[in-house]
Amino acid sequence: MQFHIDAFKFFFENAFYAANPLSLKAITKKNLPYFIGWIAVFIWLYSYFLPMGEFRFQSRLYNGNVGSSMLYYYIWLFSGSLIPSLFHVKRFIPMTMYSVLVTLTCFGVMSFTNPGIVSEGIMVIASICIGHIFASYVYGFFMVLNNSEKFYSMVLAILLPRVLMMGKPFINKADYRLDASVVIILIIMLILLGCSHFLRSHILQTPSDAKTKVPVKAYSLMPLVFVELALNDVIAPSALHHMAAELSKRQIESFYFFGILIGIFAVIFLQKRFSINIYNMLNISFALLAAGFTVNLASIQNSNVGYISAVCFGSSYAIGFINIYYLAGFMAKKFQSILFYRIGILLSALYYFIGFIFQNTFKESGLLAPPVMMALISIGIVLLFFIMSPFFIKMLYSGEWIDDTYRSDVTKCSRLEARLKDFKMTPSEIEVCKLLLDGYTLRQISGMQSKAYATINTYCTSIYRKLNINSRAELLLFLQDYKT
Repeated sequence: MQFHIDAFKFFFENAFYAANPLSLKAITKKNLPYFIGWIAVFIWLYSYFLPMGEFRFQSRLYNGNVGSSMLYYYIWLFSGSLIPSLFHVKRFIPMTMYSVLVTLTCFGVMSFTNPGIVSEGIMVIASICIGHIFASYVYGFFMVLNNSEKFYSMVLAILLPRVLMMGKPFINKADYRLDASVVIILIIMLILLGCSHFLRSHILQTPSDAKTKVPVKAYSLMPLVFVELALNDVIAPSALHHMAAELSKRQIESFYFFGILIGIFAVIFLQKRFSINIYNMLNISFALLAAGFTVNLASIQNSNVGYISAVCFGSSYAIGFINIYYLAGFMAKKFQSILFYRIGILLSALYYFIGFIFQNTFKESGLLAPPVMMALISIGIVLLFFIMSPFFIKMLYSGEWIDDTYRSDVTKCSRLEARLKDFKMTPSEIEVCKLLLDGYTLRQISGMQSKAYATINTYCTSIYRKLNINSRAELLLFLQDYKT
């Protein structure tokens, strides 16, 4: 019996990080405008502007022409990635308020403008401004929000746009005097205006000048971002859209939303209860993504199984997005590197661009049915990342930043010192522990610190007690991955 208990304990100690659960109490008042602004941007983009699966509010802003609107998405991508690269943070973030005002003006003018050159020109201006607004709040998410704020803002950013889209048939009833979706977007833009005013007036408190060198291993995150953004946010919704010809579009949306709810519940439960290793969470997302595309292929013969594909895609989207943004977010804040932020946002724009091109190319392909081509290639990409899992785990979990996953916020001290602080060690105990790891004896440490041997021995006893160990050998083994 004891053997089974020990085996069970060993599994959980290796599968999960021993961690402090993310707490809602860690959401701070001073960061609330960044927190609310990030959620508002997601609601705006995913329920109104982006074409992800075309499950969005309908508006005269698009003039009913989905194909021509692709130009606006590309403009959004390029402006959102180029503005942070061309301008300093202290310049483009304060200007966000003006981009919101311009977009709000465009929004109003478009309500009275018929389709044509004028409306298209207005939409181009609005798309540039939307890219600017998104880039500013991405910066706030990465560099300002603490870990708990990142986590819960992503949960709400994933959930709320989908709730609005599920309520679309009810809020867009014809008997309403006002278009409810337009009112909602107007409210969101006013919220963003208020948050952007706060960003402008508090720009001096926004970090921007750090020149920390980012470890090369950290850039192994970027390929993972590609899988989550391009496949989960573009290709998978496109596959669902193809199924809408065979199945009820409303039912597909409902099952996709149900999958998102499952994914959000799984993320909160596993992170709060077990603080599961983030890469394991991403692997779960990849597995669900592969399952979704596999079932999508099977739906060609039996369309009813397409609902299972929608659930898989929804769960993969929620789990993958929350965790990849959380991982990228605390890594960026740990380094406080403008270069890392710029490379990340440039590559993200490139990944979306590739996803859109990939989607449109296979719509016009005559080799195989577009859903088959997209599914087969997507499955191949996901399997490739599964094969490379050991590489990514080694890169991501051998870094200086990884222990910050289970803290309320990133630390600025060394990985060893931060780990010892997790065990409530005093500054004196931390110094003694460092010297013990360097191989010094207690008497040598006593002489180096000009303290009595009995005092150093007391520190050593306290260190062993807090780490639940009994010898120098166990100390070295316990902290072997943290030695500087």
